[in-house]
Amino acid sequence: MSVPTYMDYSATTPVDKRVASMMMKYLTMDGDFGNPASNSHYYGWQADTAVKNARKQVASLVGADPREIVWTSGATEANNLAIKGIAHFYKKKG
Repeated sequence: MSVPTYMDYSATTPVDKRVASMMMKYLTMDGDFGNPASNSHYYGWQADTAVKNARKQVASLVGADPREIVWTSGATEANNLAIKGIAHFYKKKG
């Protein structure tokens, strides 16, 4: 049996099995599932710690300060944020 080739990467991309395996800890109640913005309970604290650790790891990989790492929901939001940032920068320059 031949395996079909997935060609629709514009909005959905399969996740590498190693990445999915690591993420499962944060996607199920068996692990550190929670809303990182909810700081009034244990699950939120655990999720917030995980997000902060991920931010530090990404910053280290790209030579940035963790405060410079911004998570977005996807490409459209990221592109809009970048364009608005550039526009704001050049608006200040006149």
